[in-house]
Amino acid sequence: MGLRLLAWGAVLGLLVALLTPMAALARAETTTTHFSDTGSFPEVNPCSGATGTATVDFKGVRHITALDNGTFHETGTDTGTFTFVPDDPSQPTYTGHFASWFGQNVNSRNFTATSTFNVALKGSDGSRLTVHVVAHVTLHADGTVTVEFEKQQLHCA
Repeated sequence: MGLRLLAWGAVLGLLVALLTPMAALARAETTTTHFSDTGSFPEVNPCSGATGTATVDFKGVRHITALDNGTFHETGTDTGTFTFVPDDPSQPTYTGHFASWFGQNVNSRNFTATSTFNVALKGSDGSRLTVHVVAHVTLHADGTVTVEFEKQQLHCA
């Protein structure tokens, strides 16, 4: 029993010694960034066509992991409040919450990216507005797109 354990220990030690240089070549560097901000921009109410100003107050995080060989993975999440104030004061003001997520992977063979966006708003007149978007693309190194779609759902009630 002791001899078998010693033999397995020697084999394990040899494997660790041989694999250590390969593992060192594939070192990953990971960065994480947290942020927050407020921004305003012109927007159109997709339910009524009313023009106005959207204001978002948000926070988010980004994670990036990169390998020495150029392979990397990135993901990000944003969440916050969303307000739409119409230019016409007779139109309802909308307030609520939004969340978005994206992820992408790059290697020597392809690039893939997926994103989602969700917003749920309540109007000052009691109406509701929700938006859900999902998008994805897969692009091979030769430029061939094998998967690409964007699906949007809008609900006005």
